[in-house]
Amino acid sequence: MLRKIFPFAVSIAVILSLAGAVILYGRGYRYNPQNNSINTTGILSVSSYPEKASIYINGKLKSATNASLTLPPDWYQVKITKEGYQSWEKNIRIQGEVVSQIDALLIPNNPSFKAITSTGIENPVLSSTGTKIAYFITGAETNPAPLKSKNGLWILELRTTTLGNRSEPKQVFIADQNYNYGQAKIYWSPDEKEIVIAIYNEEDKEGLPVQAWLVNTDNSADEIPIDVTGRTAVIFTKWEQESLENKELQLTALPLAMADLLKNNAADIRFSPDEKKILYEATSSAEIKLMINPPLIGANPTEEERLLEDGKYYIYDIKEDKNFFITNVPKVPSGALPPVWYTDSKHLLIIENDSINIVDYDGTNKRSIYTGPFEKNIVFPWSTGSKIVILTNFNKQAPLVDFYEIDLR
Repeated sequence: MLRKIFPFAVSIAVILSLAGAVILYGRGYRYNPQNNSINTTGILSVSSYPEKASIYINGKLKSATNASLTLPPDWYQVKITKEGYQSWEKNIRIQGEVVSQIDALLIPNNPSFKAITSTGIENPVLSSTGTKIAYFITGAETNPAPLKSKNGLWILELRTTTLGNRSEPKQVFIADQNYNYGQAKIYWSPDEKEIVIAIYNEEDKEGLPVQAWLVNTDNSADEIPIDVTGRTAVIFTKWEQESLENKELQLTALPLAMADLLKNNAADIRFSPDEKKILYEATSSAEIKLMINPPLIGANPTEEERLLEDGKYYIYDIKEDKNFFITNVPKVPSGALPPVWYTDSKHLLIIENDSINIVDYDGTNKRSIYTGPFEKNIVFPWSTGSKIVILTNFNKQAPLVDFYEIDLR
């Protein structure tokens, strides 16, 4: 009887031992032959765009992206390099039985430029979601084929077609020659389905418009716009209320203490495209209390700042309950944009003097994308995340500026 039970028991023991070994291996435990012991390790998962970049750990080449590396618990200096691109560096903490993730965006040393428009544009205004931009063309020649004026309001959708091509600008309003559209203002509705074009008296630009139209953004330029000259105040009040309600709805998803802090101590609140992070300007001193206690294991190891100072921009990571300082608020005379979300929700565009920089959402790895002439009040990313768009004029003989894309691939 024992002869039959013994082999069975041995088989069960072997199976359980192997299963235990597999589980321990999967959780990061490794045999250390130096001291004849089993030690815990962590996994560093490294990916980059573009791929096939070199991974250096504490100055030593270890692998190429994309890769997963097994490392003992400790702090490591990680550097990712690729020929023709700016390097990416960060101090990463490896913890036992924890997977730490790196997703590095590499920026080319010399990105390529391409013109999007060539007629010269005026008064561009980005929609609230950053997926569309409206602008005026005022000095174009009449299109000889349909004999239709190109002057008027145009909309460019910041998306790529199914074939990988850039979407073409669409004219939605033909300009009336009786008005100066260089003095006109563009107002987007919260749902981005309508635009108000308002013409103001040059001596009273803050008063009521002398002429205003309501344009449906889905219409063609042949559609007759609605004259709303006497109703702009009502329309703007309605749109402002809708925007406030949309913002309130977003804040309800946050812990109550964080929502109250943003309402009372912050301005210019902008959620990331995936709505997992918040960019905001601190308007008064405050302290962010711990929302997740104890802190999450494997969270971003970058040092955070939970004591807010007036006049600084911060990023709050909702998922990890982390708060990072990004940059100081631009001084008003500079006319520069505040930080702009990049479409991957992991980076921001920051304008400094004559330079456009990109930075990780935790404030690390600031790198220059472009240095040169550009209009500092309009810089935005393409929805695919592979390009940014600037407004500039490389032809000193031309009086107006045009859109140019900077390819980051």
